[in-house]
Amino acid sequence: MSNQFMASRGYDFRSNLGKGIYGNVVSAFSTHLGKRVAIKVVDKLKVKSAYLKKFLPREMEIIRSLNHPNIVKTIEIFESCTSKVYVVMELCVKGNLLKHINDNGPFPEHSGCRLFTQLCEAVQYLHDSDVAHRDLKCENLLLDKHDNLKVCDFGFSKRLTYADGQVVLSKTYCGTSSYVAPEILRSVAYNPKVSDVWSMGVVLYMMLYASLPYDHTNIRRMVRVQTQHNINFPNTPSVSSEAKELIRSILHPDIERRITISRILQSSWMLRRIEDSEASTSNAGSEQEGHPDEKAKKHESLSKDSSDPGEGPSTAAPRN
Repeated sequence: MSNQFMASRGYDFRSNLGKGIYGNVVSAFSTHLGKRVAIKVVDKLKVKSAYLKKFLPREMEIIRSLNHPNIVKTIEIFESCTSKVYVVMELCVKGNLLKHINDNGPFPEHSGCRLFTQLCEAVQYLHDSDVAHRDLKCENLLLDKHDNLKVCDFGFSKRLTYADGQVVLSKTYCGTSSYVAPEILRSVAYNPKVSDVWSMGVVLYMMLYASLPYDHTNIRRMVRVQTQHNINFPNTPSVSSEAKELIRSILHPDIERRITISRILQSSWMLRRIEDSEASTSNAGSEQEGHPDEKAKKHESLSKDSSDPGEGPSTAAPRN
């Protein structure tokens, strides 16, 4: 990676954000956008030929086409003469979901529902666009400054094709073992859309329990437990029966009985949590309104308290 080359393109290096199998991710300040961005740097000379020929071109084509509020936005892609590919993306300052869970523990159900709804909408958009992610996991779900979820890392993504009205099944092993559907682990040709849903179920379990639903230290044993539809739900933290039932419906080993995203969004847990959240927001707004005279007095008091006669407009540079 050349900081000088990035600067010539209008991006001033700030810090390293992380290192993956196929590239490094850094933060930089975009002089033409006036804000910080994330840049994924892939060195084509250091990656496997299979990735270079098959997966990288596929990823570049797909991410250019995506436009959804819960998918990390790709700003531009450029390449250096030294065979490094630079993918400039929006920066999600709060990091990935796994880090948040490790630092703060499981999400309360109302927060988990809000984020899981955003995940459902993002993946539904992908599937409607005939794109499968094939590597959904907490590490590939980012949080922006407003705590909104953003799907990232399309390195294993695939544009789906059809034959006689049916999705052409995939035979490539993709993903992370602890999130991968049992049909993939059994080396069976699979529908990537249906397998994405399984991974979403593992993500939801992680959100609510801060642990994985299956022990992946022994893959063969894990697949056996999965196919028996055995899911252990710890007593702590306390999670509602509706949430457990939804997880069971998502983590169903029979692909014909595995719940679809549209049915997830209509499940009792999702609908009830959304209604509770909306009611809470509405009540909070009503409490803050108060009587007009009281609001005026409060505003006047706050204005007096917060003003400083010796302080003029701030000359500090805006923080991004």
